[in-house]
Amino acid sequence: MSTPIARTRDALGEYPAGTVTKSPLSAVGGLLLRPRGVVPAVESLDVDAIIEEVKRRGAVMLKDFAFDVPAFERLSDRFACEFVDNLGSGSLRETVNGASDGTIQNVAYRYGQGRQRTFPLPLHADRAYVKSKPQAMFFYCQRPASRGGQTTVADGLSVYECLSDRTRELFDTTRVKYIRHYGADEWPLLYRTADLDQVREYCARNDMTLRANADGSIHTEFVTSAVPLTRWQRQPAFCNSVQIGYWQEHTLQRKINYVRLEDDREIPAAVMAEVDEVSAALTVEVPWASGDLVMVDNTRMLHGRRRFDDEQRAVLVRMAGEVHW
Repeated sequence: MSTPIARTRDALGEYPAGTVTKSPLSAVGGLLLRPRGVVPAVESLDVDAIIEEVKRRGAVMLKDFAFDVPAFERLSDRFACEFVDNLGSGSLRETVNGASDGTIQNVAYRYGQGRQRTFPLPLHADRAYVKSKPQAMFFYCQRPASRGGQTTVADGLSVYECLSDRTRELFDTTRVKYIRHYGADEWPLLYRTADLDQVREYCARNDMTLRANADGSIHTEFVTSAVPLTRWQRQPAFCNSVQIGYWQEHTLQRKINYVRLEDDREIPAAVMAEVDEVSAALTVEVPWASGDLVMVDNTRMLHGRRRFDDEQRAVLVRMAGEVHW
């Protein structure tokens, strides 16, 4: 196993115009931006400079800017013009900006139940289980948990580099298969339609196979690399939903969403233990306060969350299906 690699060793000069200071988010990755003196308006932030930092660092946090939800929407609008929702996911998310385009959602993990679950979530890349994986993620803290609940991020480039040769070879040569099985009462909620033909069209667009069962349930499969090339570096990164799929099956004991190797073998437990150990060493905790925002390269970075102790935590997300940077 290799030693974790820090990717923030370049000089950290003053941000353009001196309105924002920057420093490492942690020793193993990410960048932290804070206002210098008077908080600049959303419209005055240098989006091009921030984009270059996201490309280089993978994750950039804007802290102490005291954004509200409309400001979060206006700022994310400056970075992307095509946003996607959570259609077909294994959990239901509440839409926050329904009067606008409906793409800002609360990340509260409910999986079909009314109350927010407070357990930790393993690292993953959002929607890696479909072809239309978002390229960029925008997270906004409306209300932090009173204790715990930090969002976590880890650089998939570093995770890949730090895996053993044997594990890298496994994922280099064998793709993974995301398997989802939704009951007759579940898939209409998650796909927001009772029309199976619409689900078939969605699956076809996303290179997924679909099997409709006699009991009304559906079974889908999607095969892809666990180490795709990043959008900007064009290098392999461990950027996938393998850990969360494995966790759902083995920790939650649920067969709704799970993962296999392409040839239907289970991913060896020793491999998953190594992945967990390496990624844990590279994990960065986001120190949330109300009004904070984090931008993440979803083609490179994994994200998750820590356990928390109350159900009022409100972290919102907006997913850019494609960016034109």
